[in-house]
Amino acid sequence: MNEPESSPRRVVAISGAGTGIGQVAAVRFAALNWLVAIGGRRVDRLEETKALIEDASGTCIAKELDVADGGSVDRFFDTVESEFGAVTAVINNAATARYGPLQDFSPEDIGLEVSTKLTGSLLMAARGIRGMRHAGVGGDVIFVTSAAAVWPWVEHLPYAAANAGVEHAARILRLELEGTGIRSGVLRVGETFGTEFANRGMEIGVMPNDLWFRRGLLRHHGLMTPANVADAMVAMVTLPPGYQYEVVSVMPTAPVGDVPTTLQEWQEGFLKLFSS
Repeated sequence: MNEPESSPRRVVAISGAGTGIGQVAAVRFAALNWLVAIGGRRVDRLEETKALIEDASGTCIAKELDVADGGSVDRFFDTVESEFGAVTAVINNAATARYGPLQDFSPEDIGLEVSTKLTGSLLMAARGIRGMRHAGVGGDVIFVTSAAAVWPWVEHLPYAAANAGVEHAARILRLELEGTGIRSGVLRVGETFGTEFANRGMEIGVMPNDLWFRRGLLRHHGLMTPANVADAMVAMVTLPPGYQYEVVSVMPTAPVGDVPTTLQEWQEGFLKLFSS
């Protein structure tokens, strides 16, 4: 693995960069002296990320972006290309989710989750690829997905299905892009504390942890931070040309000690983790 510090200066575009993984990743790329473009629906959150970057002497564009709207995606890339030049790293990080059985989801709920994760990733990738091909440069398209894409994560179905679709799209795209110098990679992320919808789920108490524990989806109380995920993301994108990580699956390890065998033990361990 190459050292990130040796990476040449590039332009990176990150969706969903106002909070969590996207925000930390944006700051990490700026620390490499890259030109960073961040997009999301809430401009106030984007401005917080931009301030973090600029306070550390980095360079950043923050622009409102609805990844599910092709016009919004085009305007985002047009602005970035006019100010920074061709985007050579596209990070598809935007996502939204809620929890519950499928019959409790409205058509609008389902549409929002699928359009943000799946449709948005395709629109961002397509526009980024067009920009790279027009400029005659290679680069990276990274699709940030969830472990729910490959595990039967009950009461998380629209989000899980959208992530599974994204992973298959990345596999197909990898073949389509052969010979272009553009890499297509999946960064599959396990349980992470500090993402917005995870925090929201815990605050309002809607995560069906008892069900997930019974189904073997929660085997221990290990958690990652957005910084852990950003480390993996930077490693993927800063690989020298000529090889690639096709799928990076980054998961938390179990804390040292006995693995919980009951829901009560899991809950006690989880509370201990956050009280320490």
